[in-house]
Amino acid sequence: MDLRRHNEIIAFKAENDSVTAFHAYNLEVAEISPESFAQMTPIEITNGVIPDVKLPVNPVETEAFDALNEWNTEVNLKAKSGKIDFGIRAITINVNQICNLKCLYCAAGGDGTYGQPANKISIEKTLPQLKFFLERLQPGQKFKITFIGGEPLLHPEAVHAIYSYMMEQTSIRKLTPAMSIVTNGTLLTGKTLEIVRSMKIDLIVSIDGPKEINDIVRPTKNNTSSTDLTLLGLKNLADDRGEVLSIGLSAVCSEQNPDMISTYHFFQTLKPDWMEFNFGYTEKSLALQKNYIEQMNQIAATTWALGGEKELRKIKQFDTNFRILDQQLRLENHCGAGKSYLMVDAKNKLYTCPWVVGDKDEVVGENEQLDHAKLANYSKSLIELNNCQTCWARHLCGGGCMFIHKAHTGDKHKKDILFCERTRSLLLTSLLYYKLSRTAV
Repeated sequence: MDLRRHNEIIAFKAENDSVTAFHAYNLEVAEISPESFAQMTPIEITNGVIPDVKLPVNPVETEAFDALNEWNTEVNLKAKSGKIDFGIRAITINVNQICNLKCLYCAAGGDGTYGQPANKISIEKTLPQLKFFLERLQPGQKFKITFIGGEPLLHPEAVHAIYSYMMEQTSIRKLTPAMSIVTNGTLLTGKTLEIVRSMKIDLIVSIDGPKEINDIVRPTKNNTSSTDLTLLGLKNLADDRGEVLSIGLSAVCSEQNPDMISTYHFFQTLKPDWMEFNFGYTEKSLALQKNYIEQMNQIAATTWALGGEKELRKIKQFDTNFRILDQQLRLENHCGAGKSYLMVDAKNKLYTCPWVVGDKDEVVGENEQLDHAKLANYSKSLIELNNCQTCWARHLCGGGCMFIHKAHTGDKHKKDILFCERTRSLLLTSLLYYKLSRTAV
């Protein structure tokens, strides 16, 4: 790809030779002239540094250069800071730390336990803990809970008890509730199915493709097919989802499961509301990443041809980028870790991220007690902490995932170049289709 930059503006050519440009600070997407594109400095996608300016040498170049400078220095008053002030507005709850599967890429110790098995979270401790966070919010604010495990639906009554308390308390306090469950989908039958159908939640089902793949990467502990169970659960919901708000499917690209195109087409047969294709957080293969990026571009082209923006945005990665551009909100942080978000493990200890559960050095509180000294380390923006100030993708990425950085570099604030390249590549694809969709309006 021919990628170029002029200060805050990057631009690239699509197959039809039109030029898509993006103002990194103003969050503006536009098409610029070939002359302006020619006046920009070529860059590599792995490089986030602002290159030297290419000075004009004739009147045509001067006109193009002046146009770039004019746009570069413009102020978009609609673009807003995404700075996150401290105040917990979202939590993830480990309903348990046990699982009925043993997925090959499991980030929770390989078996859902995080190295610390816990049969079920204490409702008696969790409800006061939840109240502690809710009572610090102002009317009109939103509070989100994500239920995970282990496998959270091993204990559906615990999920429902927390759900019911959340609905009651947010109604009393005039807050907006949002809740989701991340599940392997193998338990969506009988009483568990009834409980799930009764809740206004978003359901995220982890499945990595058809049976011949999914049974390999997501095996049960007794070596029976997990895929058959998940597909039965999805069929039960397709017949009657009850109060469930949305159903999404989530796959992971790995060495054992590199074919996201086939997974996409398989997902299409299941008719989810949305889907996502994540790159395995421990994967370090450049070849696998290149293949993943190429396939995501193919999926984008397929969905665009199938139904334009609406169909494209059924892919979560692209929907997220469109939403940021529409909201004109400059991200300062990849997530709200330690600022607006905390993780509650099955023993009611608090962490800043689900992937650090079990690491005693990462504990930032317990029950209704917060360690403000530790949380102060998260007060700065990740763009600043991760030294991303010159990267053109910074306000769409927010400094990147601390856990992935640490898994690859040993330091949560030292950037993983694979992550940066992958993120920038998917952002370029999003920018292209964003321009096409907004031009078509």
